[in-house]
Amino acid sequence: MSRILTLLLTLFASAVFAQAQPPLDRSAALDKAVEEARAAQLALQATEAKREQAVEPQLGERTGNAGGGARLNENYMARQALLDQEVAQARKRYEDAMKRWNDLK
Repeated sequence: MSRILTLLLTLFASAVFAQAQPPLDRSAALDKAVEEARAAQLALQATEAKREQAVEPQLGERTGNAGGGARLNENYMARQALLDQEVAQARKRYEDAMKRWNDLK
């Protein structure tokens, strides 16, 4: 999880820093937009894969009930919500990168 967050923060910081740079020529800007879109797509795929791998409950994420069964508890739901939020952020970043790229085409 920390690797993906580090990757996302690094990519976000580089995007912010890039916006502060003087304008590049059209070809260089298009190349940069393609690279940003590619990086955002890879980050989105990694985040979605992480979420898919995290479907199974971890230790402590089940609560026993009176009938002898077990149900998923709030720890599981909170972890899934966090993963869903990470995927949503990665998807937004990807969509923004694709929009920038399409605007430059």
